[in-house]
Amino acid sequence: MSSKNLKLRPVRGMRDFLPKDLAKRRFVEDKVRELFLLYGYREVETPVLEYLDLLAAKVGDEIRHRMYVFKDLGDRWVAMRPEMTAPVARLVSTKMRTHAKPLRLGYVANCFRYDNPQKGRYREFWHAGFELFGSDRPESDAEILCVISDLMRNLGFNNFQFKINNIGILRAIFLEEGIEDANQNQLMSLIDKNQIKEVFQQLKNINASNACKDTLEQLFQLKGVNSEEIIAKGRSVVKIFDSAIDYLDNLEKIIKFARIGGVKAPLLVDLGFARGLEYYTGMIFEVTAPHLDLSLVGGGRYDGLVELYGGDKTPAVGCAPGISRIVLAMEEADLFVDKDEKKAVFVTFVNDDLVEEAMRITDLLRRNGIFVHFDVMGRGIRRALSQASTSGCSHTIIVGQDEIKRQSVVLRNLTDRSQKEVKVNDLIHELSENVT
Repeated sequence: MSSKNLKLRPVRGMRDFLPKDLAKRRFVEDKVRELFLLYGYREVETPVLEYLDLLAAKVGDEIRHRMYVFKDLGDRWVAMRPEMTAPVARLVSTKMRTHAKPLRLGYVANCFRYDNPQKGRYREFWHAGFELFGSDRPESDAEILCVISDLMRNLGFNNFQFKINNIGILRAIFLEEGIEDANQNQLMSLIDKNQIKEVFQQLKNINASNACKDTLEQLFQLKGVNSEEIIAKGRSVVKIFDSAIDYLDNLEKIIKFARIGGVKAPLLVDLGFARGLEYYTGMIFEVTAPHLDLSLVGGGRYDGLVELYGGDKTPAVGCAPGISRIVLAMEEADLFVDKDEKKAVFVTFVNDDLVEEAMRITDLLRRNGIFVHFDVMGRGIRRALSQASTSGCSHTIIVGQDEIKRQSVVLRNLTDRSQKEVKVNDLIHELSENVT
């Protein structure tokens, strides 16, 4: 097949990563992995493909309709993972079922959704995650907020904000009102998309009481960074729905513990905030930066998911930093700085008779921790020096006929263009002092 008949661009919504772009993503991933170690999260990995039924169980209609779904050659319906919480919960319900709790798991993974590509939204994107299984106490929710606070600060963000709620408040109201799960999930999806007019139309359609509608109308107005004030007003608003007050109390404790644990960023309590994923049962949150109108991190409590997949009753809470979006936010905030990286040296040779000697010297350098670009083109010294410069090398080692007889090489500094003859046995010491 000729190249004219091949589609040579990535599939729409997918991207190639050139070295500089990939380095940015790896930088964020490295910061995530540092926190895995700091907080005691062990990294796991799951397949890109999962059975459709597992992924579709509790992700919500919005994501269900955007999954990459197909039948494999065994006539089984499978899907490419649209997020990571469900696969990790599957892992806990099966292979890690007997592991001691609490169980702290982390991951870095690519996910897929058939979204309309736009700024900060691609069909293949990268997530990290911190998932804590086994504790239903507010300290565990607070730990998730603390780890994300640390991540954002470690990446250089000084101006970010949490938006937080407890989805149990809304669920409790709906439950006391007798609203079935399917209708609850539809309402949550509408609230998540801020389609408030449609929310009240749906409540009218299912004959919700005026007390329910009035309570929700007031809750949707309650938001602010003074958590004590907002939660106190919330208790007054939901007082006829007794079980909802417990979730407000829980939210108050989580915020208190998060502050003690080091979260300094604003915590915007929004009692009308919901997320579309159907598995959330308690605290939910998102993290935003003011210069980018996108959520950078999302998470919450999902106490019934492991049990849904056949595991033991296992409370759980977690979050997913969006690596792709965080990279975009860092670019726009100019948070990526050129690091002082250790430079490489370029090894070349005067003629082909010296190739073997040049390779021996290259091996010697690499075994002593010196980064080396070896001249595999053999195009002459002038072009080799040009290639060394464009490759970002700091020095060039030239293996010449006369020098090698003296067991020496020419060491050329590409910054100031000075050069000198150096004994091969002294190269390691010389480069250790001069290559940074």
